[in-house]
Amino acid sequence: MVVFQDKGYEATSIQDLVEHMEINRFSLYQTFNSKQNLFLEALQAYHDNVALPFFNRLIDSKGGISTVESVLMELVARVKSGRSSNGCLLCNSIAELGARQDKRTTAILEKYLEMVEKSFYVALQRAKELGDISDDVDTRQQAKVLVGYSTGLLSLAKVLSEQELRKSVKATIATLG
Repeated sequence: MVVFQDKGYEATSIQDLVEHMEINRFSLYQTFNSKQNLFLEALQAYHDNVALPFFNRLIDSKGGISTVESVLMELVARVKSGRSSNGCLLCNSIAELGARQDKRTTAILEKYLEMVEKSFYVALQRAKELGDISDDVDTRQQAKVLVGYSTGLLSLAKVLSEQELRKSVKATIATLG
């Protein structure tokens, strides 16, 4: 996961993978058959072990709009602190591969985007119930907006200052009211 996250799919060589995993080429091919299969395993593992637990906080929390803001701020903090300095493997893969990806990759990336949308939707519905946002807010559409925003935020965090990003999050949250 780390090598693909740092370098991207195209720029990652078999040699990079062999060195990072501390195995030989034969073992890599014996286990995964190809770089593409290893990449698919890495994407799925990232989805299940990193992205899903992270965004489940939106579903599990009893908080309202503050939880949405907290999650967006945490995305910024992860990149700026160096914990995920190259952003999100799934978002990077969407940006890098676009329409060139195969059906298996597309399925994982679509599942990720659906999970993020559902998580934001649940949190926004809760925020509406708590009176944090107006009853007029279309939470389904705003959840879609937040999917795009959060995906872009991870890319912007590689370039913009933490202060600029935090202001952006605050402004985005303000528009939800």
